[in-house]
Amino acid sequence: MSTLDSSARALSVVLRDAESVQRYFLPQVRGGGILIETPNLLPMGTDVLLMITLPDNGQRTPLQGKVIWIMPKENREGHPPAIGIRFTNDRSGILTRIQSIIASLPKGQKREILAF
Repeated sequence: MSTLDSSARALSVVLRDAESVQRYFLPQVRGGGILIETPNLLPMGTDVLLMITLPDNGQRTPLQGKVIWIMPKENREGHPPAIGIRFTNDRSGILTRIQSIIASLPKGQKREILAF
């Protein structure tokens, strides 16, 4: 059973539409993950408490995660600084909701997926 360390950082994430969900979801991360663009980069391995809002119901849902990837402020690709968060304790079903939201996108719609 995963427990959240008392030193975990709280982050608020709001994805307002299905395109944003698809853009920031990290499907290659086992168990699911999300990319968060932020100038406040956290160290690798930092436990986080995500308060995530998805467009399907607009409610903030708590989700435990861990920093698994960092895009530094200064990078050759010109991407904004960001951190990748792996979901570590998805008791609220966020991954299933994200997958449903992405599946609801029109099939022919061009989808911008961030690849770092």
